Amino acid sequence: MLLLTKGDCLIHLLIVFAVLLSLTACVGKGDKYAFQYVSFKHDLPYTQGKDEPSCKFDIHVLQAYGTDTLFAEAFNRDISEYLFGKDTADVRSAIISFIDSIIMVFKAENDDQIAFAKEGNYEPRAINYEYVINTNITYGNNSDIIGHFINYYQYSGGAHGGTLITCRNYRLKDGSLVTTDNYFKPGYEERLIPVLDSLLLIEAGCNSREELDEHGYFSNEPMFVPENFEIRQDTIAFFFNQYDIAPYSTGITTLMVPENDIRDIIR
Repeated sequence: MLLLTKGDCLIHLLIVFAVLLSLTACVGKGDKYAFQYVSFKHDLPYTQGKDEPSCKFDIHVLQAYGTDTLFAEAFNRDISEYLFGKDTADVRSAIISFIDSIIMVFKAENDDQIAFAKEGNYEPRAINYEYVINTNITYGNNSDIIGHFINYYQYSGGAHGGTLITCRNYRLKDGSLVTTDNYFKPGYEERLIPVLDSLLLIEAGCNSREELDEHGYFSNEPMFVPENFEIRQDTIAFFFNQYDIAPYSTGITTLMVPENDIRDIIR
């Protein structure tokens, strides 16, 4: 298959999506808050018959479709905007539009490489793209809140790809987003930052912040409370992605705070 025009790509993707849309519901809260996966998995070559360059997608994202339409609308609209930059409650159309736009950039970059190589009389460099996105629903101690856990990997040329771990938390009553400012009481940073500092030292095997550099952490950067957290059964997990508090090589740091230790600052 040749990647030709935007219209050609979109037509192809619509056909594939019609086949790969999963209708498996996620149970746990009943039909009021039901979910299904919208999935797309394909390797799109730049030129027919060649393995490289290629644009790979492996996407499995949950969308809400339960009887509580207020929640479903808010949930779907947020995830469409957050992951795919589209202001819509139709997650499938957001994914299609996102993939179509990525393919256009992928094709343009490789077109440029071929043009440059032709001018310089050398072999063009293949620029491969890869997007892997998986999500799942999580339930913690708070029966009024649901979490949407996202694992997002992207590679679009360069030395390596990057992985982001994110949890988007929603209130079941209306689908509104749960943030640190509306989940914790005012002044929560003063209580949480020392706790996170102590947990980071344990995680890194250090006795002081001065030692963190030896373990790949940014010791000179002050600790902060990330907006990226997941409410679990007995703990709250705070995620620090690559480059948040450490270089790429250190990976993702997860600090688990026992809920009982900070219950006094939870609203």
